[in-house]
Amino acid sequence: MNTRRASSKSASRFRRFAGIALLLLAISFVLLTSAGCGGVPRLSTFEQGVEYMDYSDYPRAIEQFKKHIKNNGEGLGVCYNLGVCYFDMGDLDQAVYWYERALEYDPRDGDTLVNLGLTYLKQGRDVAALSRLKQAADVEKDRAYPLVAMAIYHQQTGKLDKAREYYDEAARREEKSGYLWYHYGTLHEQDQRFGDAAQAYERSTQYDSTNPAAYEGAARCYFRLRNWRKSVQNYDFAIHLLPTDPNLYIGAADALTELGRYERAVKYLWAARGLTTHDHQAVHERLLKLYPKLQEAEQANATGATEGAAGE
Repeated sequence: MNTRRASSKSASRFRRFAGIALLLLAISFVLLTSAGCGGVPRLSTFEQGVEYMDYSDYPRAIEQFKKHIKNNGEGLGVCYNLGVCYFDMGDLDQAVYWYERALEYDPRDGDTLVNLGLTYLKQGRDVAALSRLKQAADVEKDRAYPLVAMAIYHQQTGKLDKAREYYDEAARREEKSGYLWYHYGTLHEQDQRFGDAAQAYERSTQYDSTNPAAYEGAARCYFRLRNWRKSVQNYDFAIHLLPTDPNLYIGAADALTELGRYERAVKYLWAARGLTTHDHQAVHERLLKLYPKLQEAEQANATGATEGAAGE
């Protein structure tokens, strides 16, 4: 489940605050250089927090945001960003605290209402979650994301038909939303409609090419559809964006094995093994099965080459 957050996931209040800060920084730099000054302006504590957030270094981001509060006081932007940091770190109680603080500065901020609702949902506080998500839908009547959040709520509480209604309504509002199509893909996949899921995930990547989870979802569904080439292709895209996840290499290796690309599959498995701190059982089992197949393929190729030379 994704909350509204940084640029890799969705357009958000975080992005808007960060964008304003970076725009001011760029203007300052132009003014300094045009005046003949060789110095580069230093980032504020808030801007440093945004930088750390971009690289998912949440402890340092939190440190900078709290320094900003100490020196400049609270506000909607810094409280919201702290909520995002704590949510992504798994500290849901602190995430709730900071989202609620953010709402004290703007009780009708749609992004904060959505994030707070989804945090409540993850805590199992279904009634509180639904209340906040309905508030967000009332506030943001032209945007898709509060309806997507409502769909996520119904999806996670087992009401798949109701979730589908909200996804469809969100698509009518804002069709070109990677956030929407990624989550719609999860519903189709949960419902074992793998063709629809693969298409939804791929639409998500068209509108947001920076989300590795969308490529992984498409790869997973194409594997279920026995479209091994499309599966490998999407795993490769996901690996390019998230090269530290061993599960992506394992998934790609499985699809390559189905294609008979045993040598490349072995390379992917060794890459996965290098990313784990211990002997990964799934990798070990796959390598044991692959080596005999690789040996047979090499022998068949050698035999074919010998017969071809004799025929000449």
